[in-house]
Amino acid sequence: MNRHFIETLVAKAPHPEIYPLLKAYEPLIGAWDFDWVGHKEDGSTWNVPGEWHFAWVLEGKAVQDSWICPSVVHRGTGEYPLGQYGTTIRFYDKGEDCVKAAWIGAVNPQFNILRMMVEGSQIVHLEIPLGEKPLISKWLFRDITESTFKWEAYVSADGGKSWQLTQEVFAQRREDAKA
Repeated sequence: MNRHFIETLVAKAPHPEIYPLLKAYEPLIGAWDFDWVGHKEDGSTWNVPGEWHFAWVLEGKAVQDSWICPSVVHRGTGEYPLGQYGTTIRFYDKGEDCVKAAWIGAVNPQFNILRMMVEGSQIVHLEIPLGEKPLISKWLFRDITESTFKWEAYVSADGGKSWQLTQEVFAQRREDAKA
């Protein structure tokens, strides 16, 4: 492992100038186990255990996560489908005066750019379509507590007029895992 890379990537704390813009993510910093629920159009669902890790990165000017589903202990066992392994970086875009999130899914190649908004106690991410895409995404973090949160993913085929729930995550903080 390149220790220098990790030491220069991960930050001990948020950057004071950026913190007010990214503070909505602070309760997520740490390690989480989750139950992922996939929703099919026919109404059926399936569950997969996963894990999600959040940290301040890049001198505290961004929040990055690693999403692992199925979780590391279940990957390659054949017990669950391959799922996804990816990362999101959340950062302030000074040019557009907004917080953006860039998701990169490495197992099932996927790339999304989303704009973040805070609505009440929810963190909402709405996809910024890149080129011709038949579907756009919306992600919600909700019911965030010290030890749990819920995440939901929706897609829209009509430019955001209507949304279909495709994924849910029910996360629980790992013991002794707060950054």
